[in-house]
Amino acid sequence: MAEFEKRLACVIEADGSVNRGYLISGCRFDGTNEYVIRWEVPLQGEAKTNFAGTVGSALTEPVEPGLITVGLDDDPHQMVVRTYAPDGTPAPRSFHIACFRDR
Repeated sequence: MAEFEKRLACVIEADGSVNRGYLISGCRFDGTNEYVIRWEVPLQGEAKTNFAGTVGSALTEPVEPGLITVGLDDDPHQMVVRTYAPDGTPAPRSFHIACFRDR
């Protein structure tokens, strides 16, 4: 049996490209502000997952201010991230996600 993974992390570019990450399978971007991130391990079920997200640069580009929301999906391997401009208008933003898992 594989060892229980206690952390997952990724950096997603504003266009939905995966810049880097640990145990991320991919990201689907709706073209506006919704990103569905798929992980190689489930976030629900055996695992209890907490997460933190922040708008931030993928590499060295300037960071535009913004807001981020993170939620679980019906699929236990996925989470949904939405990004916004400071006024609450949907807007694409690069971001960082960290997931902390326990049993």
